[in-house]
Amino acid sequence: MIKLLEEINLEDYTLILPSVAVGNVGQLSIDLLISTLNLYKIGSMWSSIFLPICGYDPYNKNTNSLCTAADFYLGTTHKIVLLQLRSPHVGNSTDFFKELAEFIQQKKISKIIILTSSYDYERSERSDSSLRYLTTDDSLMNNKTLLESLKWKRYTRKTLMEPTENFHIPGGGFANGLYNYLKSVDIPCTVLFCYCSEGDNISDALTLVKGLNQWLNILETTSNIDINVRYPPSWEYLFGNPPASELY
Repeated sequence: MIKLLEEINLEDYTLILPSVAVGNVGQLSIDLLISTLNLYKIGSMWSSIFLPICGYDPYNKNTNSLCTAADFYLGTTHKIVLLQLRSPHVGNSTDFFKELAEFIQQKKISKIIILTSSYDYERSERSDSSLRYLTTDDSLMNNKTLLESLKWKRYTRKTLMEPTENFHIPGGGFANGLYNYLKSVDIPCTVLFCYCSEGDNISDALTLVKGLNQWLNILETTSNIDINVRYPPSWEYLFGNPPASELY
């Protein structure tokens, strides 16, 4: 069930969401976007696919508002709506895909972007750190000049004979499943991901957000095309509290 706090016109907006994946890079990227752009919560989604959670607002220490497993955030300036997911998914994802697709169609959202990650050992060329993408979005597929400027690489996987397009992204969570589902109902969708290993994945999130920003131009950049970002206050506890001094 999706519940918005008020009726909002989302026609021609872009929906960006993460897939819970290796290193949580997609979720970290969404955190960066929400915090940097100072987006505000407009609603939540309840689905049996996600483990239920509830906690303090991760982006503002001076509020009593709560966050849940799946919350929507709005950016009217750039016409974006973000769905942040904060817990792993369990069980069959079909109902989640269907409800999200119906919401997209009902609200006339124009395109979907899924941010995710894949196991670093799956990278075929060790020296190649380019972002990978899959897309059914004609505005992106048919713009060769834009794709060349982005320096992304279309995702392929090598077989014994030759590289072939493969929609399965190892370690990428539900990204490939949602991509295929949206493709089947004619909703333009793009998956953008990087390769990473588990650990401190902030740098991977920065790389992913920078690559996304080269397409959408929603964040301020410096002269060397680096992005200006603001870390959310919740990242102070990204690896938990320091060990108790009594241990030593």
